[in-house]
Amino acid sequence: MRVVENKRFNESFVEEVLDNGLHVVIWKKPQFKKSNFVFATPFGGRDSKQVDENGVVHTYPHGVAHFLEHKMFEKEGLDVMEEFSSMGANVNAFTSYNETAYYFSTTNDPVKPLHLLLDFVQELTISKESVEKEKGIIIQELEMYKQMSDSRLFSESFESIFVDHPLKNDIGGTADSVNAITYDILHECYHLNYHPSKMILVGVTAQDPEMLLNEIKQNQAAKTFDKVHQANRVLYNEPKAVAKTNQAIQMDISTNKVADIYKFDGIKDSVEANKVDWCLTILLDMTFTSLSKNYQTWLDNEIINDSFGFGVEIGPDYGALIFTNETDKTDAFFDMIHNQMKSMDSFDDTLLDQLKRRYFGSNINSLNSFEAISVGFMRMYFSKIDFFESLEIIESITKEDLINAYHLLDINNHSRIMIEPKKES
Repeated sequence: MRVVENKRFNESFVEEVLDNGLHVVIWKKPQFKKSNFVFATPFGGRDSKQVDENGVVHTYPHGVAHFLEHKMFEKEGLDVMEEFSSMGANVNAFTSYNETAYYFSTTNDPVKPLHLLLDFVQELTISKESVEKEKGIIIQELEMYKQMSDSRLFSESFESIFVDHPLKNDIGGTADSVNAITYDILHECYHLNYHPSKMILVGVTAQDPEMLLNEIKQNQAAKTFDKVHQANRVLYNEPKAVAKTNQAIQMDISTNKVADIYKFDGIKDSVEANKVDWCLTILLDMTFTSLSKNYQTWLDNEIINDSFGFGVEIGPDYGALIFTNETDKTDAFFDMIHNQMKSMDSFDDTLLDQLKRRYFGSNINSLNSFEAISVGFMRMYFSKIDFFESLEIIESITKEDLINAYHLLDINNHSRIMIEPKKES
């Protein structure tokens, strides 16, 4: 067991890699009563292809990681959610493009739900009949999201900019891809990606970390696991140009929903990617929030409203800036975004210091959130980034870093998506 202390943040955790390869991190929060545990694998919606130790490429239908997440809760004679509830714990799971995570939180003793979390994730018990039944449930879920305009805007944005990259596909897949998922495919994905050595368990709790670590060791020592197999993520050589420059869809809405999404190359070095993410976030805040001298004018002219938002998505083989809004002045909105992008590298140095302090303070405040710690640590671990260094990186950012990040962008390489109200026939 290794104890990690950070005197600057006054935080500490213990960690250990168990004999079966499971990486366990337990973060001590003595002043709180809550406990939160996340058990995760770096197998997500983008992993429709993987390469094993023999160089064999395994190809799966899109949505398989999400489908598997659903099926993990299936245990014969046991309602997993009800069992957690009986222990005074809330359990859930999520699948992102890059990982699948199972988690619970409780203000009661976390020992029993912790054992249950480990047990239900480390055993796949499904039948061919239940797999077929689940297809209908997931397809209904996909159809529901497809009818939600905000969700549709996001999915259409990624589909418009990516040519080959799997981010162009919905995390849940499509009706056709879901129907192509089989019992055997789920078992193959499970055995390739759910071995303890592939996973991390992160707990944030007021309970004694050493006691909890011993409970975890006992739980794992009582189990046997198949031989670990390599399942490496496939990186894509995505074309620079967007797939579609314009996309218009009609839905049952009253006001246009629009997105302007800019595509740029990914960054393989995860630490550098994290820094560029921060740089672009700062530039966006300087340019498109109330810090901009033009912001009130955009509001007064109804070019933007409270629905206006933006964000950065960056990984080893993809990069995107996305702007979303509700407005009937679509041309004015698109022109505003494009014009501001042209001058995003011209800024007041004092704003940089102001935003660095703001974000560093926000990072400190995030250490009061159990979910922010557990999920954030998990994601930094999978990205091979030191968690505390990720909190401090904001302080090292310079004006030159912002300008260099800006020059990674191609402001003419973007796609405009519009969801319009249905026209009367």
